[in-house]
Amino acid sequence: MRFLRTPALHFVLIGTLLFAGAGWFAPDPLTAARALDAVIEVDTEKLDELRRDWVTRTGRAPDVRTLDALVDMAVDEEVLFREARAMNMHLLDPIVRRRLVQNMRFVNEADPRDDDELFDEAMALGMDRSDIVVRRRLVQIMQLRAQSLARLVEPAREELAEYLARHEERYIHPARVRVTHVYLSRDRRGDALERDATALRDRLNAESIRPDGAATHGDPFLYPADLPPRSEREFTKTFGPMFAAEVIELVPEPPDWRGPFESAYGMHVVWVHERTEARLPALEEVERELREAVFEEKGREELRRTTEELRRSYTVQRADEPGEQAG
Repeated sequence: MRFLRTPALHFVLIGTLLFAGAGWFAPDPLTAARALDAVIEVDTEKLDELRRDWVTRTGRAPDVRTLDALVDMAVDEEVLFREARAMNMHLLDPIVRRRLVQNMRFVNEADPRDDDELFDEAMALGMDRSDIVVRRRLVQIMQLRAQSLARLVEPAREELAEYLARHEERYIHPARVRVTHVYLSRDRRGDALERDATALRDRLNAESIRPDGAATHGDPFLYPADLPPRSEREFTKTFGPMFAAEVIELVPEPPDWRGPFESAYGMHVVWVHERTEARLPALEEVERELREAVFEEKGREELRRTTEELRRSYTVQRADEPGEQAG
């Protein structure tokens, strides 16, 4: 073991350790760049831009709470944008590539260089960072990537039933009634409208006039006299909310003429043929819609969780707040 004590070996070992130490302690350029890119600055210009956009959309200035939410959304998008670049999505995505090449050709249509050369120059000019379409595309890629994870596992039947129970109002089949109506025009009858409509109702009942052909006893109308089963919402679209709210409560018994009911056009005397009560559909009837809804809900949650996790690697600095905020 005498060779372990030789000065030459000591020199080699010391040199090796010094070289390794230089590798351990010298700053790695990639690591240093990553550290610089981990700071997200929300400067005064960005804050003013968020305020202006909000005023344009809503007509009022954002309060403190709203501005905080706007900043959070902007930071989330910036995080996803930077993470997409860290994964080289800006180099791999064909839409980003096509956009940057188009930008370069727009600047100089006669440029003889091929797409690869134009793309390289666009990257050198930093267009992949400044172009709003590219930024949105990269953010979208990250959003879709996170949301797609939610589709890897099919939702169990119990999940679908639980979602249906939580969102009954979205899937419930509303009450519907099928009616025949006789219309009297407000423009034609003026102040006598209600009186004429009441008299019409009484006459139709007294003479036992059935729905078939009853429309000839009224005024001409844009819509047919016989209407298919409609919900309150559907009645509202055609006749207005006042008419819809009253007619949707009618039942077929007794079989006679009801009203008059006021609409956006005048007054109507109504015969109810049938009524279908509101009901919650069986799971099998809406299984496909429920499956998509559960996927979307899980996708939003996965995106929220992923973004929240990524934000931990960033520090947010706001111009209107002292100090730094950890992501």
